[in-house]
Amino acid sequence: MQSATKAPSTGDRLEARVAQVWFWEGFYARRGVNFQRYYQEPLQVTDLDLFAFDFNPQLAIRRYIGEVKSGTGRSAPKALDRIIWLSGLKSLTGADAGELTIAASISAKAQSLSRGLGISAQSVEDVERRESDAVGPLADLGSQGVNAFILEQTVRLIAKKNIDLERAFNFLRGEVYFLDPFLAAKQLIDLLRRITLRWTPRLQDGEEIALRWLAAEALSLLTLNLVTVASAAMALDRKSWNAYVMERLAEGAVPMRHMRALSDSVDKFVAGVLSAAGASPEMKTAAIGAFLPEPPDYAEPFAELCWRLKSDAPAARALPRQLDFVVYERLVHQRQIHEIAAARLGVNRDSSMRLIRLVVGFVRGCEASFVDLERALTETS
Repeated sequence: MQSATKAPSTGDRLEARVAQVWFWEGFYARRGVNFQRYYQEPLQVTDLDLFAFDFNPQLAIRRYIGEVKSGTGRSAPKALDRIIWLSGLKSLTGADAGELTIAASISAKAQSLSRGLGISAQSVEDVERRESDAVGPLADLGSQGVNAFILEQTVRLIAKKNIDLERAFNFLRGEVYFLDPFLAAKQLIDLLRRITLRWTPRLQDGEEIALRWLAAEALSLLTLNLVTVASAAMALDRKSWNAYVMERLAEGAVPMRHMRALSDSVDKFVAGVLSAAGASPEMKTAAIGAFLPEPPDYAEPFAELCWRLKSDAPAARALPRQLDFVVYERLVHQRQIHEIAAARLGVNRDSSMRLIRLVVGFVRGCEASFVDLERALTETS
């Protein structure tokens, strides 16, 4: 199966290396995020080379984008052009900052312009220095590195043979990053439920590889969105928070205030029809609010989990990276945790292990997990 995957290009390898540097410098990092599928418009640029996130002590999220250009020939992109280009992408994606990595030389004028636009520009030599400091012996662990890039391409090829797997892969590599975090969480839980239904001990090798990767990526991104949601609890009391979560989870693509107005109009129409038909008062009362969306069955545990995350914000802000690393090492790569990496990430701290167990318990309650996934995150040996 691996032999069918093309060898990564020089540019692919550099992208994977820069994403890996970002991860070990403290960011939740991904590469190759497709946003053309989300905007559904013909765009000259189809994906973000790098997309990363981190959280402040109050769990407010910050977004970063990056572009990587490895070409050095006469036709290679020029630093100034790419800085201006990246600045536009920063505005389009709502990112807080951007970083350009380019093999071509960067003039002093380009460096000055980049700083004014909230873009940092670096050479390949700069990446190598950062790799030495931040990555060292931790290359190709978790979801990061060139080997992780090769595995992702393998999963992409496997997924192309099945429309459901391909849809799941494309969602995790594109649309999910641009959804409201409540809607993203709901769709990720639904995806994990569907993966759980497909998981059996008799899977073919290719499908098992794909499902392990899809489950790990979905749970990792769910955790990222849960922490993002938890930040909204900082300014609310518990009763207000519960009500807020119920309303937000009941929403679909249409905001609840519009759905409530539509529901009121439907109630009036239905009441008139029932009155004309001579319906009993009980029947008229039962019909009130029938069109108003209901939150999913996991709404209360969702609110409880996010409340606990916000109540331990110092641990929660590191949770997406920690869970991402553990689920990839244990479920996808099926190996023991690298001791130096575990120490760097703090995954063995009591607070971190407790939050990971809370996430596992939540997805189990949603019927969105399977035995191998739970073992990967809860067993220490």
